[in-house]
Amino acid sequence: MNNPSNNILQTLIQRLAQAGSVLILASGSSGDGLASGLALRAFLKKLEKDAVFYALKPISDRFGFLPGVEEVLPQVDLTKSFVVDVSTKRSPLAELSYKKDTDRLSIFLKPATGSLTAQDVSFRSSTFPYDLVIVLGLTSFEQLGEFYAQHTDLFFETPVANIDFKAQNQNFGQINLVNLSATSCSEIIFDLINQFEASLLDEIMATQLLAGIIAETDSFQHRSTTPQILMKASQLVSLGAKQHEIIGSLYKTKSLGLLKLWGRVLSSLKQDEPRSLVYSSVTAVDLAEVGATSADADNILKEMVSQLAFAKTQLFLAELQAGQVTVYCQSQIPLNLSELFGRFNPEVSLNNGVKFVVGAGLAEAELVIVETLRNELARILA
Repeated sequence: MNNPSNNILQTLIQRLAQAGSVLILASGSSGDGLASGLALRAFLKKLEKDAVFYALKPISDRFGFLPGVEEVLPQVDLTKSFVVDVSTKRSPLAELSYKKDTDRLSIFLKPATGSLTAQDVSFRSSTFPYDLVIVLGLTSFEQLGEFYAQHTDLFFETPVANIDFKAQNQNFGQINLVNLSATSCSEIIFDLINQFEASLLDEIMATQLLAGIIAETDSFQHRSTTPQILMKASQLVSLGAKQHEIIGSLYKTKSLGLLKLWGRVLSSLKQDEPRSLVYSSVTAVDLAEVGATSADADNILKEMVSQLAFAKTQLFLAELQAGQVTVYCQSQIPLNLSELFGRFNPEVSLNNGVKFVVGAGLAEAELVIVETLRNELARILA
């Protein structure tokens, strides 16, 4: 019996083969989403496809070393053209010209013989400029945020391929390549390229894919790491993936801002021992005083998980700007964090972690999030 995911993979390969233009969407703050999107774009360009990659969230400085990151679009033009169709059945056009005034454009059509009438002319809007939209590492349309709200028609008029590895995925695409046995989107894209045309996989794509796998599995330390992914990583290294550069960029250096920020986190650390919960929050002033960046804030939860392992749930809140708090949470307890905080459209990571933004002051956000988490932990641990 065929594996259903293999059938879906083949369906996606066929659709990619037919597509002339592809729009790739992923979060720039996710190493896996960014890396897999870059590799997929590079592969499609080798297939002579018009492939563009738009990052839904700003790219973290942590992943600035990835080859091709400068080609990620800061914005994408989805404006439709207004089309004027002229029937030339009765007579071909002999001449076309136009005159542009301050507030008017006049188009002059001269037939070779006879004359044109209103019945020979019709009007319509063009279609979107992409044959396929590929969404990487997001569990629902809601996680597309403002982009989805502003371009809803795109997702109804253009086929959508949804590529992900998380159980929370809502299978929102026409093609849903959701492989729960995969460790990352980068692994899924590696499989897709191998099935499509493995000979096109080069050193740059190998580096991008290995970086995504390493970022998502925390350098193969996550419990989901399998012998299969280790073999695939080995294949990527043999293809020229720069493993030492990836490790050096992601793990070997900690900025002074991160170290100082970690001190602030520890100084404001709070513990709810009965619920095995630790949490901390920092203000925008804290971040400014220690010279920490948003990338440093992104790394704090990892420090909490590794150094505060006596607790099973870690929570960190960072006021990155006035009236906007970024929340990071991870738990070893079987909490459905993406559902618990679903109203905030969280990004979900492999290790039961979420990241989302609350539009409120730090004190209000902490009160709401901590109370919600405490109530859910009390229910599960009762």
